[in-house]
Amino acid sequence: MLKNLLTMTAEELAEKTRDVSLPEAALYALLGFLMVFVGITFLIFIVWAIGKVMNASKPKEKVLVKEKEPATALSEISVSQDETAVDDETVAVIMAALMAYYQKNNPKCEFTVKRIKRV
Repeated sequence: MLKNLLTMTAEELAEKTRDVSLPEAALYALLGFLMVFVGITFLIFIVWAIGKVMNASKPKEKVLVKEKEPATALSEISVSQDETAVDDETVAVIMAALMAYYQKNNPKCEFTVKRIKRV
């Protein structure tokens, strides 16, 4: 078959081909668009499903606030010892506010305030 197509002249090839009408071309274009849309939707679903499986396979970490955490966190805070030094009560309030904020918005955030320095 391919050999016959290669040996045909342009006139013989034009006789064997047919013209495509406008509605038929529009139908082919619509089917092409539909297939692309279905393919992209399928790929999005596959990526979403893999993400769900990966998240489900992770061990759940519970955020537990221990009694000693604030004390150790406050003991690691060093404050500059000049005339603008922050007292311990202010450091405790800042630390409590930060911990409450991050526990509510991002429970996986693990941080330790090492230094509070007035600039």
